[in-house]
Amino acid sequence: MKYARHVGILCVLTASSLAASKRSPNDNEFVGSDRCVACHAAIAEVQHQSNHFRTLRKVQTINDLLTAVPLRFVDTANASEYRLEKSARPNFALDLVATQEQRAERLNLLWAFGAGRKGITFIGRTGQGEYGQGLVSWYRRINKLDITTGLKRKANDAHEALADWMTPAQLEHCFNCHVTRHGDASPEALDAQDAGIRCERCHGPGKQHLEAAAVREGDLARSIRNPGKLKAIEQVFFCGACHGTPPGTTAVHTISRNMADSRTVRFPPQRLVLSRCFNESQGKLKCTTCHNPHENLPQLARDFDAKCFSCHAGPPRGLRSCPQASRDCIKCHMPRETGFMTHSDFADHWIRRTPVNR
Repeated sequence: MKYARHVGILCVLTASSLAASKRSPNDNEFVGSDRCVACHAAIAEVQHQSNHFRTLRKVQTINDLLTAVPLRFVDTANASEYRLEKSARPNFALDLVATQEQRAERLNLLWAFGAGRKGITFIGRTGQGEYGQGLVSWYRRINKLDITTGLKRKANDAHEALADWMTPAQLEHCFNCHVTRHGDASPEALDAQDAGIRCERCHGPGKQHLEAAAVREGDLARSIRNPGKLKAIEQVFFCGACHGTPPGTTAVHTISRNMADSRTVRFPPQRLVLSRCFNESQGKLKCTTCHNPHENLPQLARDFDAKCFSCHAGPPRGLRSCPQASRDCIKCHMPRETGFMTHSDFADHWIRRTPVNR
């Protein structure tokens, strides 16, 4: 198998990680992230400014977008024109309009998916009650509209050109990774306080933790979930629930596909488990080794160097240091890939000797 020498032995998904992914707490166990601030003010302040927190927002709260409209885009392949403009309907801030052969279709926008670091995709409804994902998105790199990644297709009329029309099951699948709870609620019924990744999405409901803190009895740490303490393989599946679930050890065809298909670079956990660094670090390398989930990613490649050097410092640890460079490790060993998501790039989490550094 090509590149086989770069792949370690994939770990087995444990029963505890499966159990964690299936946990379904009752609504009355949730207290809301605002209650966490009293004791965890510093962390909460940072997390509330993070891209995780802003991954789903009401359209009317995005001031940069509101001031940028009207925006226009022409899809020459389908002879369709798009306009993002202020809505004339009460309770809506923006509309997406698609026009083809002088017929116009309008989507009243409800939610914006994405923090805006790369772009924003819209979910809305028509006057007839259809829900859809806009066929065009806003991309920060160009500050313009363009076709939503994965939705380029032949559109026979303005209705097909306007949106990817969604069933309730498709809506739930789409929302689940962008909310703290109630991903199964209709887009209009979803509470803004549940939108985005907030404390209880990862740490679980906080009622028992608050009760334990109030009486100062028992082990506070045991009354709340801490994903940072999960074992490496458990954590990569925990994060992978939204960032791309990796394959198990017996899924040979999936493993081979993930190795060969550069589009899987969009899903870091699927690539990380291919890495010798992950499989041979005895659990030392996991998602939180390099990423603090409460804050945004560092912007410079060298900001990750200390993480690499913690293992690859040469003797006496026995792991070779790089003979080519002493900084910016990820530029070569986790190169950024483009071409599979519109106006975006991603760091390849399959850590290895890539063609650029051979």
